[in-house]
Amino acid sequence: MIAAEDIQFTHDIDPMSVAAFFVRADQERVEPDITPLKLQKLLYLAQANYLASTGQRLFASHVEAFDNGPVVDVVRRRFQGRQIIALDSRSEEISAELPADVHDFLTRVWEKYQDDSASQLWRLTHSQDPWKDAYVPGQFHTRIPDEAMRQYFTDRVPAAERIFHANVVVVTPDVFEDDAVADERLHAFLNS
Repeated sequence: MIAAEDIQFTHDIDPMSVAAFFVRADQERVEPDITPLKLQKLLYLAQANYLASTGQRLFASHVEAFDNGPVVDVVRRRFQGRQIIALDSRSEEISAELPADVHDFLTRVWEKYQDDSASQLWRLTHSQDPWKDAYVPGQFHTRIPDEAMRQYFTDRVPAAERIFHANVVVVTPDVFEDDAVADERLHAFLNS
């Protein structure tokens, strides 16, 4: 049996590598549409889901509350404007090989949100408490606490709408409803 502390998650990777993943994935579509605004929302959703799924940061950067929603500033400074981001020397030079578990996780994020427009993702992130609670009109660089994202996505976003790390198994309470032996095993596993 694998103990909970033996499960490993890659964490604190370079946020530019995550950004490059999304830009490259978008370039494979018939009609690429990833703008800096959409990229920022994808980064936030990836970080928040990873925090809720693993308890650790996906990338080693804070998410901040700006007027247009959650922002990862190091990526904002690199990709600005309103145009669709194209593969060029800026994105080629940040091509880092992602660990397999991160690549798998980001693929899941991309599959869920790739068809959403920047404005749809803007509305989604503006409706969520982590940004709303941290945002101060006209103020920039206000950190959205990791714990706020983790807690909101764990407690308020239904499991069916979340993205989980491949090493995380979601089990609903009714699975063990009438199975005392399985219930004891689960309890032993969680307390090991």
